[in-house]
Amino acid sequence: MRSAKETDNFPYGMGKVCYFEVDKNGNVSQVYHKNKSDRPRVLETYQRVMNKTTTLYAVWPGNWSSDLFIIDDLDAFAKAFNFI
Repeated sequence: MRSAKETDNFPYGMGKVCYFEVDKNGNVSQVYHKNKSDRPRVLETYQRVMNKTTTLYAVWPGNWSSDLFIIDDLDAFAKAFNFI
């Protein structure tokens, strides 16, 4: 697993990036962000991550492989979605 914070120019807003969150019980939920109607759900996810009730991850697909990232730069995530 890689760190989004340690990656130059992580594409937070790219539609191909698949976000998911994991709660403290191990329950996994996908976070949709394909269009503006998904924004409230993304904001709710951001708030849960900020409150440390869930952890946010992303898969960034490539041509030949995909990489798993922990979203550990929440300021960059929030800026990409215009939350701050």
